[in-house]
Amino acid sequence: MPTVVRQDIDNSSAVLTVTVTREELKPKLDSELKKFRQRVPIKGFRAGHVPLEHVKKLYGASIFGDTLNDLLADELYGYLRDTKMNVLGQPLPMEDQEKFSLKISNPDPEYSVKYEVGFVPDIELKGLDTNEVYERLVISNLDQLADDDLQYARKRMGERGPVEDTILENDMVRIAARELDGEGHKEDGHVTDITVLVKSLADENVRDLLLTLKKGDTLRFNARKLENHEKEEAYRKYILSLDPSDDKEVGEHFEGVIEEVNRIQEAVLDEEFFQKYFGNETITTYEAAIEEIKKGITGFYDIRSNALLMRSFQERLLEKNQVELPEKFLKRWLKATNQGKLSEESIDREYPSFADNLRWTIIQDDIKAKYGVEVTEEDVKAAYAEKVRNYFGVTSIPDHILESSVQRLMENEKDVEDTRRDLQTDKIFTVIRELVTITEKAVSSEEFHKIMEEVTARAKAEQESDATLRETMEEE
Repeated sequence: MPTVVRQDIDNSSAVLTVTVTREELKPKLDSELKKFRQRVPIKGFRAGHVPLEHVKKLYGASIFGDTLNDLLADELYGYLRDTKMNVLGQPLPMEDQEKFSLKISNPDPEYSVKYEVGFVPDIELKGLDTNEVYERLVISNLDQLADDDLQYARKRMGERGPVEDTILENDMVRIAARELDGEGHKEDGHVTDITVLVKSLADENVRDLLLTLKKGDTLRFNARKLENHEKEEAYRKYILSLDPSDDKEVGEHFEGVIEEVNRIQEAVLDEEFFQKYFGNETITTYEAAIEEIKKGITGFYDIRSNALLMRSFQERLLEKNQVELPEKFLKRWLKATNQGKLSEESIDREYPSFADNLRWTIIQDDIKAKYGVEVTEEDVKAAYAEKVRNYFGVTSIPDHILESSVQRLMENEKDVEDTRRDLQTDKIFTVIRELVTITEKAVSSEEFHKIMEEVTARAKAEQESDATLRETMEEE
């Protein structure tokens, strides 16, 4: 039998020497020659009747090389399976490998090939016990956020009505405008009603002036500057209210009287409002509405708070578990895998972030193995079923529609793999959360968003810092 001899270089890399003898190689060569002779047509000979020596002469070196490589690979990967060595990347032939004589009629007594392998050393995970205390962010101003949401709904669902006293930014103002000629009204000048939303006015001077006026007041303005209508036809249509066929000349300066001010009147908090807003008849009071809105807000922040907590888990577990990696081997493997497309400079630059990502993957794999984390096909289908229900906005969907929708979505293999990875992350998060101690820290929504933005920016920068190397690893 072929033999494999292991020589450790350090705690995470080794050289495996695979040896195949002439006696082991010869029967395989003879078998391959016969098969080749039967199936490959050679001009001048009937199929299956080509002299073996002729086959050896034409294809001997190729057959010899393929057969030897197959024997070496079978033994190498058999050894890796039997020893359960957790290999990183792929074994690489040593750069100082001696050359072989590929004489198919007279093989050498033995052939030995040295392969360098990088592997994950055994680790004893640290940091997964109740002595590890983490802070989980919760929102301190839920009542305020819920009230803001409800007040916004009252404005959104309210109706516009006329006001007489003041003008506010959200008011609609109708101005009876007349074209000017110098300081006075132009004889036979253009007359039109101009209606604008105060806060959308491009002319800041007119906007600020309107906020000091009321219904019945008069103002002068440049009509062309009111809104940003770059095209002449849009200005004439939407500001001057001219028909496209009307080609009369109209100046820019107008005087107008504020004839109408309309403001959205907030909806009354009555049963009709609650029914429209919540879609059910169980909520009939302000207090019940606030509690219901808080549930949605809490759900929104829970997802993001858990993401921040998972980030904290990752950072601390990486700090406490300094997994040793075969840096020299991995850099060599990355360069070999990319066939010279990656420079040594780019590999050196991206390697630190790449190594941290790899270490985190190793830690996650160890958690999966130790605590039996598994994502089943049923888990994936259930996740897609939930996506379908959320899409339709209902919890009860006929089985045949649900199943067909899930099957159609799962035809996207990349999306399925992403979903499987997300489910795995969720399960690992649950395992860690049950093993450590979690305390709550109350922060305002403003502070929470600031923290979230900082962490997101940092995570994005880290992802970009080793993007090329991670793509290489994923392709393998």
